[in-house]
Amino acid sequence: MSRQIQIRRGTAAEHNNFTGKIGEITMDTTNNTLRVHDGQTPGGTILAKQSEIPQQQTLPDNYDFVVESQMPTAENNYTWYRKYKSGWVEQGGTLNTYPASEESVITFPVAFCDDNYYANRTLNYSYSNTDWAVYCGGVVYDKTTTSMKFRHKGS
Repeated sequence: MSRQIQIRRGTAAEHNNFTGKIGEITMDTTNNTLRVHDGQTPGGTILAKQSEIPQQQTLPDNYDFVVESQMPTAENNYTWYRKYKSGWVEQGGTLNTYPASEESVITFPVAFCDDNYYANRTLNYSYSNTDWAVYCGGVVYDKTTTSMKFRHKGS
């Protein structure tokens, strides 16, 4: 069975005489809009409807936004990326290697514009052998725009 959520509601006049709790959202039944409250402002802050927002023909030059992305799935080997209008790229994924392997090659889902990028790794493991810790560290080398090599510590 589905659940229904109902928020406090009232007319515009009732809202103007009401100060809601911090973070409270109420519905203005006169103007068919929502109001967000801060615990101090009578009537709260009225949220605009999309039809009330002026449509801008062009965006400011410094406005950046995601133009392409990929969510991690089994089909893409759990890699993800976000590519922005400016060319900025964020990407990552999961690398599963056995500790005895000497090096790993990581191929990126999207090419960088150059090889001047930073590689960060977060280690999550549940291997019970204490020798695993020896192989957790490592060195990134041979970076290209599409891949990098990772030499495991102790190799």
